[in-house]
Amino acid sequence: MSQDNYDSFEGWSDAEHRIEQAHDFYDNGQWQEALRELQAAIEINPGNSNWHFNKGLTLDTLGRYHDAIEAFEQAHDLNPSDPESLNCLGVDYTRIGQYDLALKTFEKLEEISPDFEPGYCNRIITYSEMGRHDEAEQMFYLARQLKEHCPLCYYNMGNSLFSRQIYDRAIWCWRQTRDLDPNHPQIEYRIGQAYWAKSEYTMAKKHFLAELCHSPGDVEVLIDTGILMLEMNELESAREKFNRVLELDSDKPQPYHYLGELNLHSGQLAKAIECFHHALKLNPAQNGSHFRLAQCYLRMAQIANAREHLLLELRLSPDQPEILLELGCLLEDVGATNEAINCFERAIEARPDDPRGYHNLSLCYYRMGLIDQGTELSLHVLELQPTHKLALHNLALAYHKGHEYEKARQYIQLAHDLGTDDQQIEKLKRTITFLSTIHRIVRPGQRIFSGIKRKFRRHRVCG
Repeated sequence: MSQDNYDSFEGWSDAEHRIEQAHDFYDNGQWQEALRELQAAIEINPGNSNWHFNKGLTLDTLGRYHDAIEAFEQAHDLNPSDPESLNCLGVDYTRIGQYDLALKTFEKLEEISPDFEPGYCNRIITYSEMGRHDEAEQMFYLARQLKEHCPLCYYNMGNSLFSRQIYDRAIWCWRQTRDLDPNHPQIEYRIGQAYWAKSEYTMAKKHFLAELCHSPGDVEVLIDTGILMLEMNELESAREKFNRVLELDSDKPQPYHYLGELNLHSGQLAKAIECFHHALKLNPAQNGSHFRLAQCYLRMAQIANAREHLLLELRLSPDQPEILLELGCLLEDVGATNEAINCFERAIEARPDDPRGYHNLSLCYYRMGLIDQGTELSLHVLELQPTHKLALHNLALAYHKGHEYEKARQYIQLAHDLGTDDQQIEKLKRTITFLSTIHRIVRPGQRIFSGIKRKFRRHRVCG
């Protein structure tokens, strides 16, 4: 054997040995070590498409999707007829949000291997992420023609239905997945999320706890279970879940935030403040922590600190209407009226049929002395909700201040007729009724008196 052939044989043997080691490392969950051995083997023999493919799978497991795409592309270049490489490429393009590239890849896969079921199954996810749910459903039925009972197809279709808030059908799909593959990752958790979205908390809790029986160390499930228990007012159980998360991963900001919520609820303001600050230290963009800090400082009458944290929360650009409404109300309380107006306007833009945004915005204008703008908004509130007591009350006040006592009386009577026992409304009703009566009596008297004065002037004696 020549030296060159011997060296070549030695290199080939070393590469194969490294590949065997990589398989063992991968099976044992030692993915960094597996990647190291795969890379070493590829450097010896870069022409093996399977090794590039396995490198891509390992990178996927590590969450390094951009690097995985490069590995799958190399595998495809070496073996263009391999459907697995194209399938994994399409999945990873979807993961990084390159949906057009993902669809082109799946279409190319369909040309090469039209009977390859995963190419349709995984395209369900791509179309769902794009909001093209009719096409996602079409892929679901095409995949089932090739493989009628694919647990992943049902799982992906369930995700599409869940994103459209079709929760009962999503639950049915995920139950099919569970029946076909009882060990499918997070399947009980997904079913629980659908029940949670339906406000069926007891069923949601049942499935979350079932998931934790299978995977007691799943941090994501533990956090959501804790949040659910918070909503169910099972405070000590919630606290236990968040503390468990910190035992598993002390660098997670969410458990500190929710432990802060629990401390705030129990009036332990110093502990709550400490938790919220720790959450922000780990993640300066942690939603809600600045807001809760502001609430703590308001309870302590530290207005300047409260205002600072409210403005910091606003800089995180919250877009949920409920949060914008709450944030706007507190900003108004600390005198940041312009910022409050911004929050209410954004809440209205996001949910134009919700009277609360218009009502809160009207209060800002009233307090700024812009009565006409406030009145216009209050009238719009009544168009959306004719029984809005506060809008009726504020309109009565606005017309009262404008000396339009009859209009004021009409609106306060409407508020009164709603069956309220609000003392403010009763007091305002008495005041407006009195002023409305005086208004009707005094005005004619003024006209008579004016006439008498004119009469006296006509008969005045020249002197």
